[in-house]
Amino acid sequence: MKNLFLGLALMTSAIALAAEPLGMVIDVQGNAMLGKSRAEMLSYLNAGDEVQISSGASMTVTWYAGSKELKFSGPARLKVEPGGIRVVQGRAGQERAIADEKVAATRKLPQRLSQAAVSMRGLKPMTPEQEAQRERLRPADNAPFGDWVVYAMGLEQLGLTGEAKNIWRKLAAQRPDDSKLRKLAE
Repeated sequence: MKNLFLGLALMTSAIALAAEPLGMVIDVQGNAMLGKSRAEMLSYLNAGDEVQISSGASMTVTWYAGSKELKFSGPARLKVEPGGIRVVQGRAGQERAIADEKVAATRKLPQRLSQAAVSMRGLKPMTPEQEAQRERLRPADNAPFGDWVVYAMGLEQLGLTGEAKNIWRKLAAQRPDDSKLRKLAE
C-alpha cells in the first residue's frame, strides 16, 4: 500500500511538472500560429505545442530552463518539447542568454490580464531591493522590443503598475493591432 501511495505521489508530481509552462512568447511580428490559434505576445509555451511561423514573420520567446531568449524567423515549423524548441522545418533560432531575473519576470502574467477587477494598493515607497531589481531589469534604450516586454512585466511584479503602463503604452504604439498590449496600456 505504501508503494501505491508513493507511486501516486510521483505521478502527481510528474503531471504537475509537465503542466508547467516551459517559456513565454514575448514578441510576434507578422503571422504566427500557436496550435490552431494566432500566436500572441504573453502566451505560454507548453510541451507538445506546435508553432507555424509564416514567411517574413518572427517570434521571440523566453525559455525558462537555462534562462534563454530564442528568436525564430519564418517560414518555420517548431515543436515545443521539454528539452527545448525543436525546429521541424526552417532555420535554427537565434539564442542569447539572459539574466535569471528577466526570465523570472515572464513566468507570471500581469494580474490585470488574469482578473477582471483591478485592486488598488496603497502607495508605498520602494525598498532598496526593489529599486535594485528594477535597475537590473531595465534594458538599454536601444534594446529589442522583447526586452521592453520583459521589463514591463517585471515592473508589474514589483507592484509598479503606473510605471509599467508607461512602457506598455510605448509598446502598444509600436504594435497597435495587439489587443493584449492595448489592455495593458489602459
